[in-house]
Amino acid sequence: MRLPAFRHAGFRNYVFGSFVSNTGTSVQTWAIMWHIYHLTGSSYFVGMVGLVRVVPLLFFTLYGGVLADQTDRRKMMLISQSAMAFVALAAAIVTVSGYAGVGFLYLVVAAHSVARAFDGPARQSMFVTLVPARDFPNAASINGIAWQLSDVLGPLIAGVIIAVLGAHVVLGLSVCYALNCVSFFAVLVAVWFLPPCHPANAQDRAKSFSQVVDRIRDGLRFVANSPVVRSAMWIDFWATLFSGATALIPAMAKNILHSGALGYGVLASAGGLGALIAALTLSLRPTVQRQGMTVVIMIALYGLFTILFGLAGNLWIAAVCLAAVGASDMISTVLRQTIRQLSTPDEMRGRMNATSSLFHISGPQLGDFEAGAVARLWGERVSIVLGGVLCLFVAAHWTRSRALVGYVHSEADAETVIG
Repeated sequence: MRLPAFRHAGFRNYVFGSFVSNTGTSVQTWAIMWHIYHLTGSSYFVGMVGLVRVVPLLFFTLYGGVLADQTDRRKMMLISQSAMAFVALAAAIVTVSGYAGVGFLYLVVAAHSVARAFDGPARQSMFVTLVPARDFPNAASINGIAWQLSDVLGPLIAGVIIAVLGAHVVLGLSVCYALNCVSFFAVLVAVWFLPPCHPANAQDRAKSFSQVVDRIRDGLRFVANSPVVRSAMWIDFWATLFSGATALIPAMAKNILHSGALGYGVLASAGGLGALIAALTLSLRPTVQRQGMTVVIMIALYGLFTILFGLAGNLWIAAVCLAAVGASDMISTVLRQTIRQLSTPDEMRGRMNATSSLFHISGPQLGDFEAGAVARLWGERVSIVLGGVLCLFVAAHWTRSRALVGYVHSEADAETVIG
């Protein structure tokens, strides 16, 4: 069977529900960036979204990993997804009432990040249990397809809504936030019908703050003592810190390429389209064996096409470059996820995923802040090109990591870890 992961009903339902919810979240994410740029006209304030988003993650994600290793991961997801739906509802109500300023939008981003800090470790730890180990690489690719399709549709939907209601920007943005709220019902229903997902050591609960700190320390120690897991996290962090240019897309679309809200939607979705094509290709091909070396190559391509995006002279060249950025990032992401999950025992997976979430999320969010700050000094094009050049140096540096470059996928080892 070409897509063996689809043989498992729980996985099928989860992927569909997650896709609908992620599309709504993507609509809201891009709407917030346009909203802030509409209010301020500054890439710096858009870039601040990254800083606002990452602070709650730094405070709560590691604790979320401890909870994911000692409680029902399914219940954690139900609670965290419900909380994000409530945040989206509040954003819609306040925006349509005309009271949504930049400070309120930052508060929405922060509240969403708090919920995501608990959702991420639970989601990733539960996901790996939905299929047998032999089908996990295929499941990761399919999940990547669903995520990236949502990243294609989300900004396009946001751009169309904002453009169609262009004379009523506040109403258009409110519709985007309300749409996100409704989308959470799909994933909540899918997760509700999944069986409980208790970790292997669920009975060994932390009973005090000091024990929680000890569990966090154990997770950090595991990552520190696992060179391949550690390298897969750090290369992603540094690459996205330097090359992240999401915060600059509103300015590129509106003031540099002069393409308006629809052009903004095209640019914002281009990366997701490239990633979708890459994920589809991965899902239909045999599992990549030399996964570590492929990750390093994809990081280098990520930096190269970021440079070309910064130099692009029109909307369509810029969109093609962003599609290539998304494709290289997607391949790297799927392979890094496979490396991390199959190199980690189940009783440690929640804490590993929490640590991984810190790297995976904080890198691009801090990158948005860094890109906005550099753009404030020297302009958006210089910020993008400089970030791409630094990303090439990151890829060159990690060719020295024997653990990562030498990592070869083994199905026998994977069965031992998950089974």
